[in-house]
Amino acid sequence: MKRSPSAYLSPLAALVTLGAASLLKLAGAEVAAGEPAGGTVSVLWLPVAAVVPLAVAVLWGLAAWGDRRTWRLVGSLAAWLGSGYLLVQGPDMWSMTANVAAGLVAGLAWRHRWRPDVALVGAAAVLAPLVIWAAVQMPVRDQLAAISDQSLKALEQRAPPNTDPAELAKAREVGQQRFAQLTDMTLRLYPSLIATGLLGQALVILLLVRVAGRRQGLVPVGWGLPPFARWRLPFYLVWALAAGIGLLVTRRAPWADVGLNLTVLAAAILSVQGLAVQFHLSRRLLPPVGLVAYWTLMGLAFVPLLATSALLGLADQWRDLRRLDSGEANAGSQ
Repeated sequence: MKRSPSAYLSPLAALVTLGAASLLKLAGAEVAAGEPAGGTVSVLWLPVAAVVPLAVAVLWGLAAWGDRRTWRLVGSLAAWLGSGYLLVQGPDMWSMTANVAAGLVAGLAWRHRWRPDVALVGAAAVLAPLVIWAAVQMPVRDQLAAISDQSLKALEQRAPPNTDPAELAKAREVGQQRFAQLTDMTLRLYPSLIATGLLGQALVILLLVRVAGRRQGLVPVGWGLPPFARWRLPFYLVWALAAGIGLLVTRRAPWADVGLNLTVLAAAILSVQGLAVQFHLSRRLLPPVGLVAYWTLMGLAFVPLLATSALLGLADQWRDLRRLDSGEANAGSQ
């Protein structure tokens, strides 16, 4: 009897993960050692190091979604963990395992039709330990201090040869003060920045697994995501934003910092709904050429775009700017 292609997904995922982790470890060692043979590897290192773990996550998502034999999926996962611990080891092994776990969560989410917010938080949660581990290994303050020193040294090297040493020392002092302010602000916002990054990475994995699953015929008929123009997020984000602002106005540590991070995180997530509102309205009001010009200008003004999107997302929660509720009601009455 001919086997279904899904029967090979789990073993293939384990094999590809082991090969990818081994190659990344070897390439990383060459780049770190600065060997001549690693010149080409050094150029390709960053894009490959970013794309390969993402591809591994998508492959495991397909395995969790399409492989109906649980024992095969669990056995393949155990095979990866055992072989990775013996052959790869170290940070490369655990970094790849975090992406494996995120892919598994994404595949199970699509397979069992989890709520989108539950799936998103679940995929981000299994990625979080890796980020926490990296922050413990090299604290954020040390990372920013290293970036500050390198930037100041680069500025000093670019200074004209006849620059007055007193002016150079003054410029260095001003630069250190500005980097210190930036470091303090970054440290205050670090939890919300990390959470936003994790949610964004989880969203990319979920969407890529869905696209790959549709190509494999894994999406049930009549079940799908709404168009982006109709995306609407849960209302509890409004309460999270209100709680964050309430804690922020107390101006008492550590509650003010908690409120700041909660406010930034809730506003960043609501900006996705705001982008959906802008996408909906711009398609209705602008011709194709106007759409290109509008989104080009908004892309150039990235920070105002996020602020405007957050406000639009908040307004849409209260006022239903796209009339989604009335549209659903009319569709249901027909």
